[in-house]
Amino acid sequence: MTEKEMEIFEMIEEGHSLNEMAYKLWISSKQLHQKIGKLKNDGYCINPLYYDNGDIKYKFEDEINKHSIKIELCDSSKFKALIVSDIHIGNELENLGYLYKVYDYARDNDIHTIFNCGDLIDGNFTRGNQTITNIDDQIQKVIKVYPYDKNILNYICFGNHDFSAYENGRDIAVAVSSKRPDLINAGYGFSLINVQRDQFVIYHPLNGISFKPFPNKMILEGHHHKAMIKVDRNNYFINVPPLSDLCFGGQNNPGFLEMELLFGNGFIHSGFFKQVGIKKEMEVFGEFNIEFFLKHENLNEKKILLK
Repeated sequence: MTEKEMEIFEMIEEGHSLNEMAYKLWISSKQLHQKIGKLKNDGYCINPLYYDNGDIKYKFEDEINKHSIKIELCDSSKFKALIVSDIHIGNELENLGYLYKVYDYARDNDIHTIFNCGDLIDGNFTRGNQTITNIDDQIQKVIKVYPYDKNILNYICFGNHDFSAYENGRDIAVAVSSKRPDLINAGYGFSLINVQRDQFVIYHPLNGISFKPFPNKMILEGHHHKAMIKVDRNNYFINVPPLSDLCFGGQNNPGFLEMELLFGNGFIHSGFFKQVGIKKEMEVFGEFNIEFFLKHENLNEKKILLK
C-alpha cells in the first residue's frame, strides 16, 4: 500500500467526508473517488455512507446491496429532494438545458439530493430519432456533460432504455458510478431508499422482467412520461414527468418534482410535492400534500427479486 493510500485509510477511519479528504490531498473529489474504487477492486471492503447535505463518508464493511440505499438525515424531522426521470440522452428530444435548470433550482433552494427514476440514456431503441446511436457514446456523454456539483448527489434507478445497454454488454450503472461520485448506482428497475426508520421505492419497469410487489410503499415511478398520482393496493404511486421533450399521455409539461417528507418517530407520515414545469420559465403546475397511512414494513431487496 502506498503512503497516499494509507493516508486515505486513516482519514476514512477518522470520519472525514469525500470532499474533505480530497481537499487535504489536493486532488478533485472525482479523482479521489476513483482511487477509492481502485482500493475496492484490490479487495478492500469500503462502502459509502450518504448524507442529505451531499456528503459521502465511508465505512470498512463488506456489505453489498445492488438495490438498496441508506441516506442519513441532518434534520431527523424532514427530508427534501428533487425527482427527475426520462432524460433520454442520445434522443433528438433530449434537452440538457432542462437538467442544468434543475441544478440551479437545487442550489437556490438548498437541496442536495436528486432522485433519478431512469432512462438516463436512449439505449438501443427509441421513440423518434436518435442523434447518438452508439451506446458507448451515449454513456460517455452522460459522464462528460451531466452537471456536476460536489454537494449534490444523484441516486439513479436505471430504466428499460438503460437496461438495453446492459443487455448489449455495456453496464451503464457501473460505467457512470465508477467515474462520478455524484452519480450513484441504485440498481436496475427498482431502488429501496432507506431514510430514518422508514423506506420508499424508486421504480422504472424493465422489458420482460418483473419484480415481486412492493407492499405499503410510496413509489416514485418513471417510464410513463407524465405526472400522475394514484393509490393502489396500499401503495402510493407518484409518476414523474420527463426531463426531456418526450412527453406522453396528452401532457406537454417536461419538468421535475420537488419533494419534502416529514417524519414522526422515524417514520414518514406526510409529504409535500410540487410539480415544476421547465420548458420556458420555471412554472409550478401543481402542489399536493399526501398523508401516508402505511404499515411501514421494511423490505429486503432479496425478497423483491424473482428467482
